[in-house]
Amino acid sequence: MTKIPKPIKKPPDEAELNSRLEKVRNLMKKENLDYYVAFDPVNIYYLTNFANYVHERPFILIIPKNGTIKFLVPLLEKTHVETRARCELELIHYFEYPAPKGQNWNDEYRKLIEKDARVGVESAMTLRIYEETPGQKIRTDIIDECRLIKTDYEIGRTVHACKIINQGHDKLLKICKPGVPFIKIYSEVSSYMQGKVLKDLPNLNPMVSKADAIVLPPSISYDPHNMTNIFFTMEHGGPHVSGVGGQLDGYGVEIERSFFLGEVPEVAREPFQVMMEAREKAFELAIPGENFSKVDEAVRKIFQKRGYGDKLLHRTGHGLGITGHEAPFVAIGYDRVIEPGMIISIEPGIYLPKIGGFRHSDTVLITEDGNLSLTKAPETLEDLTLPVD
Repeated sequence: MTKIPKPIKKPPDEAELNSRLEKVRNLMKKENLDYYVAFDPVNIYYLTNFANYVHERPFILIIPKNGTIKFLVPLLEKTHVETRARCELELIHYFEYPAPKGQNWNDEYRKLIEKDARVGVESAMTLRIYEETPGQKIRTDIIDECRLIKTDYEIGRTVHACKIINQGHDKLLKICKPGVPFIKIYSEVSSYMQGKVLKDLPNLNPMVSKADAIVLPPSISYDPHNMTNIFFTMEHGGPHVSGVGGQLDGYGVEIERSFFLGEVPEVAREPFQVMMEAREKAFELAIPGENFSKVDEAVRKIFQKRGYGDKLLHRTGHGLGITGHEAPFVAIGYDRVIEPGMIISIEPGIYLPKIGGFRHSDTVLITEDGNLSLTKAPETLEDLTLPVD
């Protein structure tokens, strides 16, 4: 595949959600499960298109091996579920939490699963729900497994989200000048992207929508998650490190670049080039049939050989899907074969105190014969040295 697929701008239909449920049930059959219980709101969203916050009132999705999914929800949220969910569900509600004995959520929950059943439960399940779950409990992350390979619909939604952040990143580079405060960049670019998303998806779900745009100047960019001062300003030179992305109506994407304002300090030239060599190696190896662990290992060897082995802070990449960070992971220790339909970030980076951070990141689709970046921005040192006049 050499062409980027067409963007999709609509919610999933019932057929799409049914295909996801079928994948879950196929894995349930392999593990001889009578039920699978989902508590993680991300997994509930994946199967139903309904998103919720985790709080004291539990939402619990019970998937039998046959028949209709059952969804235990607080009464307060019943119409909310009916509005957002786009698959067949049997809704069971409880009034409130806490409640008098006999009227609690767990009183309803225990009625939905036979005592002698084999029940799959997620790693993310809270202990209080685990202890109330009837049957023989088997910890297995079936839905997370199903999310690894994207459907054509999910790829199309990711393409659309990448189109938005590509435009956002382009705007960021245009307004980034020495002296411009972080908060100005964040507010202007984030609101610009939110406006673009709302125009395309007027009925977006705000519970799974967030567009972010950050830039760290060279005095801070060696510490990539340091955003403790929203009023710090951009500086002459670099490397500045941008980060544009988020979860756009339920699809996580990102694009990042190391760039320079006015000039490139001499001490920044070599590490930039080494980062680019590592990035090229990651793209070369991130293909079907390769192992994620081996990709990260090869990238690390480049940094180590060039004397930057002790300047690593993170893995080469991670999965993207209905969140911005999920499996699969491009990391040593994650011994899994790369398959077509996976979507990952490729973002090897090194971080040098008193010099800055060096990292490009792209949202990358694994294709049948290689990979394809769904995000587009300048890449070379020349193109990322921006005029300041």
